Amino acid sequence: MMRTIKSEQDIHDMARGAVLLGTGGGGDPYVGGLFVCEQIRKGRHPRLCSLDELADDAFVLSIAGIGSPTVIVEQLISEQTLARLLGRAESFFGCRIDALISAEIGGANSVFPLALSAISGIPVVDADGVGRAVPQLEMTTFSIYGIRATPGILMDDIGNVVTVDAASDRKAEDLCRAITTAMGSLSFSAIYPMTGAQAKQAAVRDTLDLSLQIGRVIRNARDGSSDVFAALLGYLNALPGREAYELFDGKIIDVAHETRGGWHWGVVTMQSPHSPDDIFTVQFRNEFIAARRNGKLVTMVPDLITILDRESAEPLTGEMLSYGQRVKVIGLSADPMLVRPESLEVLGPRAFGMDCDYIPVGRCMV
Repeated sequence: MMRTIKSEQDIHDMARGAVLLGTGGGGDPYVGGLFVCEQIRKGRHPRLCSLDELADDAFVLSIAGIGSPTVIVEQLISEQTLARLLGRAESFFGCRIDALISAEIGGANSVFPLALSAISGIPVVDADGVGRAVPQLEMTTFSIYGIRATPGILMDDIGNVVTVDAASDRKAEDLCRAITTAMGSLSFSAIYPMTGAQAKQAAVRDTLDLSLQIGRVIRNARDGSSDVFAALLGYLNALPGREAYELFDGKIIDVAHETRGGWHWGVVTMQSPHSPDDIFTVQFRNEFIAARRNGKLVTMVPDLITILDRESAEPLTGEMLSYGQRVKVIGLSADPMLVRPESLEVLGPRAFGMDCDYIPVGRCMV
């Protein structure tokens, strides 16, 4: 059922949950959340609709930021840029956009469509293209199930606009990454044009509501002085077909960050307070890709790895990590759509350069 988001608290909760699902990437939604809350104060409210409410012939478009999260966090969201992007997209495609959809649910990319919805009135579909965040354009269920990322539009804040029509989504990733790097490692895109029927077949359902509920669970447990991690793990383990585990509890003793090729690369190293020889590392390329305890893999893509502040259970993006932070690491099994054979070809560990096949988080820890 179509619903309007009128509560600023809902935006903050949704952003918090999106950081958890973003597995370290997707950009910090803080600035985007402030933008949407300001629109709400002005009486402009984002609207959400379910996949089932879409007409089969509806025109649906994905709005997303492309680039390095370390750059995204430095940028304000411009109402003028969003309005220009919408106008150029409708002119380019030659029709009115009936609904917006997130390319990924992580971090800032869950907020950008809400921001555009607030200023345009176009509803956002409660779904996305992967159920987490990913570093490459073609790593989505949209691509996996035959929806092309292009033709599409890339735009930056100073008015540069580039249209892209690639022969494949893998080539679209290469082109969009090169263009985005030339735009200062951040662009706003209108991509994945699709019909309502295609969205129903290819999208991961109800992920905005999932973000909202995760954010609420953390806030309510924290406000009620409950065990936040017990509440969070209880909620995640109650999700159909999903399972969650606490992977590690310790202190960050080293973080290596590098922005290269339009991505945020790095490794974070943690140490147990109980044993200096108990070491946990998380490797990332925009998103957390693989977690190892004393050299043994314990979680890998497409399963979700999230790092949270030990005291507040606030999920952290990769660029937020720094020496000395006390954290906990949680592993969450991916949405069932992501572990189908056709999905693992694109989202499994070998697609990220790892020399192993996918092992689910519960079995991987054994």
